[in-house]
Amino acid sequence: MSAGIRPVIRFARTAGPAALVLAVVVAAGFALVSASGWTAREMGFLRSVSLLHNPALDWSALAINRLFGPPMASLIILLGAITVAGVTRRLDRAAYFFVMVAVPWLGNEVVKMIVHRPRPDIPSLAHPLIFEPGGLGYPSGHTTFATCLMIGVLLVTRGSRWRPFLVAAGAVVSLATAASRVYLGVHYPTDVTASIVYSIAAVAAVNALWNLLAMPHLSRRLPVADELPNRGVPHAR
Repeated sequence: MSAGIRPVIRFARTAGPAALVLAVVVAAGFALVSASGWTAREMGFLRSVSLLHNPALDWSALAINRLFGPPMASLIILLGAITVAGVTRRLDRAAYFFVMVAVPWLGNEVVKMIVHRPRPDIPSLAHPLIFEPGGLGYPSGHTTFATCLMIGVLLVTRGSRWRPFLVAAGAVVSLATAASRVYLGVHYPTDVTASIVYSIAAVAAVNALWNLLAMPHLSRRLPVADELPNRGVPHAR
């Protein structure tokens, strides 16, 4: 087998299953849009959850809503990439982190437009905390961002002794974000479930594409930070 064929085969082995999962997510979304009875049951569940609200959970859910909303999420991605560059002293790793989080997160909006599932009927909740009239809810953007962010952190910390802790923390952050969206009544349970599945598959697909196309070029063209001109400042050794 030629060396030029091996990367393509590795790409197909990862990207193929990931693409299949993404197709299933979209197909499930179409099925949910058509299943009015199932949506009614999910809406009943959201109304029951709304009756259980309390100040502590209200504060937590609203904090997550703000933290992982689009403005803050964009800032987190940028700061995360800068942090990776500073810690690893490798610009290619910073670019890798940025792409692994940003591209799947933006792809979530594409799935929303394709599926076109409306948000829950928020005004009908017993204790609505935020109002997002109209709009699309499948999959959840907040949950997708939180999950992609945690996967991105795990990808750039391979081999770290903190990895078991980061895996546990990542699962907690992702699930807590998903739960908060249901708690607020802005997404159905199936919306956030699809978000987690979508995020894993989307990051896998983007990672495969990165390894096939981007990494061979960036590894030659992007300098390691230690190799950049020091402009008179000695390197710390």
